[in-house]
Amino acid sequence: MAGGSPDRPAGGQLSRPAMAAAAVFVLTGLLSLLPTPAAAGFLTACSAVFAVVMVRAVVAGRAAGPRLRSLALAGGVLLTAAAGAASGVAALVAPHVLVGGGVPLPAEIPLVSLFFVAALYLPAILRPHQRRDLLARLRLGLDILGIAACLIYLPWLFLFTADVRRGATITALVFGAGATATVAVAGVHAIRNRAALQWCAPGAALSLVGLVALVAGLDFPGHPNAPIAAVAAALAINVAAGLMWYGAIRVRPDAGPVPPAGSEPSAGVPLLTLPMLGAALVTVYHLINGGGLDAVSIGLGTTAITAVAAREWVAAVALRRHADHLTDQGNRLRNLMFGAADVAMVLDADLAVRWQSPAAARQFGLSDQDVLGRTVSVLAHPDQADEVHAYLTARMAGPGGGECLPVRLRDGFGRWRATEWTTSGADPAEPGHNLVVHVRDVSELRDLEQALRVATHLDGQTGLVNLPGLRRAAELIPDAGAVIVIELGGLTAIGDVHGSDLAEVVVVEAARRLRSGVGGADVAARLGETRFALLTRCGAVRAHLLTSRLLNALTAPYPTAGTVSHLSAWAGMVDFDAADGIDETLRRAVLALRSVRSGPPGTVEWYDERMEVRLLRRSTLEQDLPGAVTRGELELNFQPIVELATGRPVGVEALPSWRHPTLGPVPAAELLALAEDLGLLPPVAEWALRSSGRLLAGWRRQHESLWLALDVRPRALADPAFQASLHSVLELDQIPPSALVFEVAEVDLPAVEDLPVLLGRLRAQGMRTALDHFGAGPTSLSRLRILPIDLLKIDREVFGQPADAIMDVTVTLGRRLGLEVIAHGLRSPADLDTVRAAGCRLGQGDLLGRPMPAERLEALLADHHDVRRLS
Repeated sequence: MAGGSPDRPAGGQLSRPAMAAAAVFVLTGLLSLLPTPAAAGFLTACSAVFAVVMVRAVVAGRAAGPRLRSLALAGGVLLTAAAGAASGVAALVAPHVLVGGGVPLPAEIPLVSLFFVAALYLPAILRPHQRRDLLARLRLGLDILGIAACLIYLPWLFLFTADVRRGATITALVFGAGATATVAVAGVHAIRNRAALQWCAPGAALSLVGLVALVAGLDFPGHPNAPIAAVAAALAINVAAGLMWYGAIRVRPDAGPVPPAGSEPSAGVPLLTLPMLGAALVTVYHLINGGGLDAVSIGLGTTAITAVAAREWVAAVALRRHADHLTDQGNRLRNLMFGAADVAMVLDADLAVRWQSPAAARQFGLSDQDVLGRTVSVLAHPDQADEVHAYLTARMAGPGGGECLPVRLRDGFGRWRATEWTTSGADPAEPGHNLVVHVRDVSELRDLEQALRVATHLDGQTGLVNLPGLRRAAELIPDAGAVIVIELGGLTAIGDVHGSDLAEVVVVEAARRLRSGVGGADVAARLGETRFALLTRCGAVRAHLLTSRLLNALTAPYPTAGTVSHLSAWAGMVDFDAADGIDETLRRAVLALRSVRSGPPGTVEWYDERMEVRLLRRSTLEQDLPGAVTRGELELNFQPIVELATGRPVGVEALPSWRHPTLGPVPAAELLALAEDLGLLPPVAEWALRSSGRLLAGWRRQHESLWLALDVRPRALADPAFQASLHSVLELDQIPPSALVFEVAEVDLPAVEDLPVLLGRLRAQGMRTALDHFGAGPTSLSRLRILPIDLLKIDREVFGQPADAIMDVTVTLGRRLGLEVIAHGLRSPADLDTVRAAGCRLGQGDLLGRPMPAERLEALLADHHDVRRLS
């Protein structure tokens, strides 16, 4: 394949090769005025123009072929031109000078150059390496031998007799014939870079033949045909230079896989036909004119005939092997065709079936009588006939992209089968006039895909859609109103008591109730073992009512297998937004569900962004708190409890806290509740008790009446380890039991049934107890009589309203019960006035002192101690 385009300079100027040819033509006319031997030499030198053009193309990067090949061929042409020029000068200056045993100087110069030129041409033509098998290499060698024998035989028959033997011509003839045959055969038999070598190899062979003829013409100065041979050789050398320029510079080498043995492009080329025919005709002519054959001629002829015979034998062996290979491939193709599940059809230009593979009868029950000669589109469903016709017409017009066409095909039994049609181009036997169509039966595959699709999108136990099915439903119902996620509780208990089989029956019944309780346009799904979801078109109000009905239905008794089971249920709801996607919507609904999961059954919660912030904070703290406890990152702050009349601190409350790296300070109430949920309350409570106990022991040396209040969870009081730590602190730090006050929040009273017993045990040991945040929980005033407490910390909700008389009643009741009342949460002077008016003696809050580190508390205590001493 030719590469690039001819050089066409602007302005209609001739290209460089055309200018070179014109220059050679002009120089030929001028050289005709010189003597014939000199003219032949200078005419040979004209080929240097092509060598210069080749070198300039390589330097400029315009060579289509390899640079080394172009440079080697250019070097050979330039060396030939130089030899021709030197020979022409010798013919003018010293035509009768003999060298090397009687060889004319004009003939000796091209003879010597012949060896160097061949040394340049042979590597250029023999590269790249042609990978061949043994028979191909043997056939190549026989071709070279036969052609070389013929090339030597013909000149030998006419030039040499028993009396005339010119050594220079014999040397040039023997060596040049071998080199020429090698170059020519290598080009014809080329497998790699074949396009370029088909030009370069004949050019190199013609150049070598011309150089040998030039030597012979100059070596026989007295022969009448010598001048003609010399001029013809010079012209041949220029033509050869042009061929090599075109093949090396203008033709791009092709590259491809090596063909199978015996199937090379030139395997069947009769290279020896023309040389042998020419040798035979020349021999007959020579004998008719009274000539004879010497021993050398007979040997050369015998060698050529033997080479031809051996070459034909090798070619026959190679062709037999290739035929066996084709037969084997044909048998394999036949086996594949007869055993293939796909049907192959050959269509003519009118899209009528001309041939079909045996699989048509085996797979579809379509006999040749039913199909052959009919338009293939009649096999397709009527609704697809036009589509099939357009598809096949487009493929008949040109190669397609290889995509398949789904077609419903009527088989020989009258059933419609799902098939896929593809085309693979025209039949190689008649390209351009027919089309090969492959038909594959995919009906079973479609049934399997449908079954897999059902299995993929449905829950096998309940028949509800699963999460992938819910995603698909969300795509089909983009205008849905809400998503509801329902969590069932109690299934584990049913399985533990009655067995897993009964639990599965209850789950199936719950799914049936869920499915029967929704509308036809709504989609119920099962997301997990105990979690269900509902994608509904209802708006917010109707969705809430629907959720309440579903929870009532799901929590109704389940009479199964002679027993009655009960379930509890919670629900989280969120508005559906198709832009956010079903996965994000489900995540929000699950967050809403999580917020009520610890609440009473039957609770329904809508999602809002603040809820997500709270839950995200909670999740982050749950992940990071264990590491903070292990690394000792918790802190203790202290808030003073002040005598309102004098402003003197009489006690302090120890408040464990934690400064999260990203969320900031975590207050004591949140920290203790989180630690209790994570099972970290014992180490946190023990750490707070020991740390605050050591500090209290130091403070009491200057403030003997100072006492310490600790906020504890009811479960910590019941922990034996906490009790052991408490006694250890009292003994090691020498703290009187009355200096410790343990506070229990009012909202935590229902958490432990025997809390009064635990508090009574602390009082029996000499320690005091307090009820914190009184007024914020459900504890009644009458219950205070039975609780073993010493201090009552009133929450700010009680005294936050100045007009409210509850504070007065609470303080009065506390005094009658013998309780010390502390107003907790003082923030403003109005709060202070309210609690003073009610007769409250102690107070605590940010107005009197914020929670502070131990160092600041020590400074505060020191200030009040100094003021008291001075007063």
